[in-house]
Amino acid sequence: MNKVVNLYKPKGPTSFDMVQRVKGILGVKKAGHIGTLDPEAEGMLPICLDRSTRIIPFLTAQFKVYEAEMTLGSATDTQDATGTVIAEGSAEGINESILRATLKEFEGPQNQIPPMYSAKKKNGIPLYKLARSGITIDRNPVPIHVYSIDLIDKNADRASISVQCSSGTYIRTLCNDIGERMGCFAHMSRLIRTQVGIFKRETSITLETLERAVKDGNVSSVLMHQDDALRFLPSVTIKNEFSKLLINGIAMNRKFIESISEPVRTEALYRAIGEDGRLLAIVESKYNEKDFAAVEPETVVFKIKRVLI
Repeated sequence: MNKVVNLYKPKGPTSFDMVQRVKGILGVKKAGHIGTLDPEAEGMLPICLDRSTRIIPFLTAQFKVYEAEMTLGSATDTQDATGTVIAEGSAEGINESILRATLKEFEGPQNQIPPMYSAKKKNGIPLYKLARSGITIDRNPVPIHVYSIDLIDKNADRASISVQCSSGTYIRTLCNDIGERMGCFAHMSRLIRTQVGIFKRETSITLETLERAVKDGNVSSVLMHQDDALRFLPSVTIKNEFSKLLINGIAMNRKFIESISEPVRTEALYRAIGEDGRLLAIVESKYNEKDFAAVEPETVVFKIKRVLI
């Protein structure tokens, strides 16, 4: 079953809980989620089934969109509403104009220090386990990109924001840092993930919908094929006589190629498809368009990232 469930996780269960529920409903042995949502968060949690788990790294790297609520006036040790207040300040002077201007300061590429209460590991130990033991350690900043951040609404000490960002961005850390920048402190009090790359809230399903589809015998209507999940990637068509070589892991020479859907870019990912339309592999370009045009037929131009057949 090379399919993906565009699942909506409710507030409460862990991401692992949702994977286990899906495995039980569909009777599959292997499944994995794209990105992690904390128990208190809700929203998009696409789950890959069986052999489609091989494409998880390529889907996880896609951008995310969130709607978050910030509570102004206090910071917590977890940076969200589940934690203990560790700092307080007045938010009386924070109006919409100040808030919008501050939000814009957080757009663009930047480095973010992961929170102690996170699943990131130090010497194999999750940081949250260290934090619960009262241990705080230095964390290396991680490069992230906030593509856009906008104010949706502000009511008293609550502000709702919309964030489009790169994979690996902690929204609660963003809320905490925004509060510090304004001098009033803040923590995240609600989080909804509304989009993960091509997976949108409008086309998501709940566990109940999935169970009903299985019961009614039309589960295929609520699942996405892995080929469709990867259509955001450009494609390179492989000549029929070379498809088997590619599947067997043979380096991809220029002579393998029938056509490419768009100009090549160095280190860009492509779907390698056969002339019959079958998805064969995910490959990475070794050349830019200018250099690609000058290489010899025997030159390796793409390296295989993952064979999918």
